Amino acid sequence: MPTLQRDSHCSNGSTAGHTPSQHTGDIASISEAVLPETETILSVLGMTCASCVNGIEQYLGSMDGISSIKVDLMTAQATVHHYKPIMTTEQLCTSIEGMGFDAQVLASRTLASKATGDESHAGVIEGDQPADSWFSVEGMTCGSCVATLTSLLTELPGVVSADVQLLTAQAMVRHIPREIGVREITNVISDAGFTAAPLDTGADDGTGMPDPSAVALENLKKHRRQAAKRFFWSLAFAIPMLVFSMIIDMALPDSNRVAQAFQRTVFQQYSVSVIVIFFLATAAQISLGMYFYKHAFKSLVRAKTANMDVLIALGTTAAYVGSIISVTLQRGAGEQFFETAVFLMTFILLGRWLEAIAKGRTISAVEALVKMQPDDALLVSPAKLGKGDELTTISARQIQLGDQLQVNSGMRVPSDGIVVRGQTEIDESLLTGESVPVVKQVGSTVTGGTLNISHTIHMRATAVNEASTLSRIVRLVREAQSSKPRLQEIADRVASRFVPFVVLAAVIVFIAWIAAGAAGHINSKWLASKQGMGSHSDGMDEQKPMAYGIFALLNAISVLVIACPCALGLAAPTAIMVGTGLAARFGILVKGGGATMEAASRIDVVAFDKTGTLTIGKPVVTDSYQTESMPHEFNTWLNACVYELESQSSHPLATAVCTYIRENRPDAASAPHELLEHTELPGRGMHGTVQVPIEYAQALGWPAAATRARLLVGKDSWAKEEGCRMEVPTETRIQWADSGLTSVTVALVQELTDIGRALSSFALADQVRPEARDVVAKLRKRGIDVWMISGDHPAAANAIAQQLGIDNVMAGVLPEQKSETVRMLQQRGVGQEADDVTKSEANEMGVSGWMLKWLRVTRRPRAKRPFARVAMVGDGVNDAPALAQADVGISVGSGTAAAMETAPVLLMRSSLYSLLTFLDISRMVFRRIKLNFIWASMYNVICIPIAAGILYPAANRGLPPVIAGLLMIASSLTVMVSSLSLKLFREPKH
Repeated sequence: MPTLQRDSHCSNGSTAGHTPSQHTGDIASISEAVLPETETILSVLGMTCASCVNGIEQYLGSMDGISSIKVDLMTAQATVHHYKPIMTTEQLCTSIEGMGFDAQVLASRTLASKATGDESHAGVIEGDQPADSWFSVEGMTCGSCVATLTSLLTELPGVVSADVQLLTAQAMVRHIPREIGVREITNVISDAGFTAAPLDTGADDGTGMPDPSAVALENLKKHRRQAAKRFFWSLAFAIPMLVFSMIIDMALPDSNRVAQAFQRTVFQQYSVSVIVIFFLATAAQISLGMYFYKHAFKSLVRAKTANMDVLIALGTTAAYVGSIISVTLQRGAGEQFFETAVFLMTFILLGRWLEAIAKGRTISAVEALVKMQPDDALLVSPAKLGKGDELTTISARQIQLGDQLQVNSGMRVPSDGIVVRGQTEIDESLLTGESVPVVKQVGSTVTGGTLNISHTIHMRATAVNEASTLSRIVRLVREAQSSKPRLQEIADRVASRFVPFVVLAAVIVFIAWIAAGAAGHINSKWLASKQGMGSHSDGMDEQKPMAYGIFALLNAISVLVIACPCALGLAAPTAIMVGTGLAARFGILVKGGGATMEAASRIDVVAFDKTGTLTIGKPVVTDSYQTESMPHEFNTWLNACVYELESQSSHPLATAVCTYIRENRPDAASAPHELLEHTELPGRGMHGTVQVPIEYAQALGWPAAATRARLLVGKDSWAKEEGCRMEVPTETRIQWADSGLTSVTVALVQELTDIGRALSSFALADQVRPEARDVVAKLRKRGIDVWMISGDHPAAANAIAQQLGIDNVMAGVLPEQKSETVRMLQQRGVGQEADDVTKSEANEMGVSGWMLKWLRVTRRPRAKRPFARVAMVGDGVNDAPALAQADVGISVGSGTAAAMETAPVLLMRSSLYSLLTFLDISRMVFRRIKLNFIWASMYNVICIPIAAGILYPAANRGLPPVIAGLLMIASSLTVMVSSLSLKLFREPKH
């Protein structure tokens, strides 16, 4: 269970100024391998581009006690894995704030120690571990009230401790949510005569911490409002500047009275126009420029990096100071371009506002998921005195495990649960992408956030808040959108070095044009073209050309403002954000985010598990055999033992056997039997110990004392490995295998002598998914090799493969061997020409002999690339090692917690067509990312030389700073629009 922290805001107390080097040697020497790891999610405000992201990741990543950090520019959040004894959450906040950003802890949970070696259980189950909940308590007057309430709370079952504070009128209760919830604690305090209310009920778990996804959305809205406010405030300077500098000074003729009034000198030789424009520019530089100065200072001094704000601050300051110097030296008669700084800041603030709007649209998938969670729920209380059920409206955040809830038609299901009364149809389209409503009846599971569109039902809550399916999906989508592909990592490194390069380029451009002007190599037409393009003169002859020093400065300013690392930084995150949200809309959860989609866009081989993947996964028994050498009563007893043993497993084959015995051999239900212990062996079957009645032991030819036996229910090969005598006729087993049936053998092994007999067997058939053959054909049409990897008997696996058109089959593979099989496929390489796989080559690849035995196609492509990229598609239960070994692990599940934690990709639908949709989206996203990178790179490669003045010899014109600023905005917006156009994707109709 995540250990969540109460203090969501950072302290500026004793931890301020902390650096990793200040730790004592004893703490720093603690082995991270034995410390519990903490995952902390922080809101980080103030980031403007990829340079900020890179700076935070490099700075925090170098600190002791931090194992990993991911910073997401789009959602303004950072996810940090750290070790609290070395690096606390308060120190994390202080470190980030020391870099000039605003930090706030959104969530913090303690993961399992790495020493346990069980990564799959790094998170803990909601409700099983103590959680801290805070309450406001009104009505306490003295210490006696505190003592009474503390004693009352600590005596409650499920409460670990209670801390009641008189001065703050609050109570902190540490409790086990599965045993007692926030609502029950509130009721107990109220019944004691006090007024109580849980604090921060909007938190996921009552711990006072806001939901990170909700905060991300709120931060984006807040950022959008602030950006709009800054832009509209800039218009208060830009519009008057436009009137005075462009209309009055340049557009009106000299004979116009207004123009004459403003050209009149009033102070020494300075005109009214110059004075008004100077004060406007100064006010703008102080009020608008302070935003850029502040962020540039934080970036340079605190974060030790340079971001886009540095370029903007340098460009606008150069324009402002250059104008002052020009006008002052020539006593009001020099060129002035104060409006350049004002217009630059206005256009850049406009771009920031439009960018914030576009970012909000890219994160719309998460917003849609968050909005699916209803605010309220109808709690059903037990009937009293023969009256009907009482309904109470409560906050959805106050739902507790086991609560009975009523869901009316048109309402959203408030939490995960099981239907206990009624029947209805549920719209699950926002979770699975399926538009057809799903029928739910008593015993059916329902998912929080889905829509009840038919009749009223009652349900019992089984997972709430953070443990609910919807919360998990939101978390997975959020994590996926923050992950970085390899291309983005390269872009971040380029962006971190981009700003110093641009500053150096601007200095070189300035010096080069100064030198050219001093040598007389600047054409007068070039100087004239610059006038009216970001500068103008007062009190000068209209034909007098601009001073070449001003000309050089304007070109340098153009270089500063046209360069845009933002487009590089947005190229991948925006496309991934839209792509993962698009996939979620079609019922595909991409946990691995950009890295997974990058691998999926270049897949060479798709390997399928058989049962539950290519087949529906609901096998039925079509035939059976029972030994004829034993009496009927023995077979009834054996069936009873098999039923109880198989009922301990959730495997589809075990479920099918239980169903068959229950429906076709009802006398087994009343047969006396004794199952002493049981164990499930993945890839083999169920193993149990049974007490054999003396008469049956004697009938088996066992000694009278030998009444304990091992009961094996599973594969034929397992029974043979245990040395059991197969009493199922060979011709029966061959007939089953030829028909593609899967056999489950039942064997008894005497414990004293280890002598066993296979006494009965069940033949099961699994229905092939109707779309499987079409999916296989379309994969092959795309040039992707298709393989089947199955633990089933080769004859049964080959029969299914023939139906589906799969030529490459590996059967009889145990779960632990599937990862080795995937590794072999990766090492086969890809190409066109074929060679035989010899035994020596197989040994070099680490391929075992059992693989070659069942390798139907012994020819492999001669590698044009030494490694093939393999996607493994499985049911997410027995295929975990293979899914982890594959370049892309894809789990076909129904949104269960187990399936979500297994593979980087989860197909929520029951159709394999989702696999094709996922591959289509991945390829489309990465084509768009490459296009974005090409645009962002070519933009800078082409525009920076143009801004520097490379076109003057050919066209006699260049780029003024204002136009350069507009082009810089256009580059970022083009990337955003390019990524947003991914939303136009429509899933093909199959």
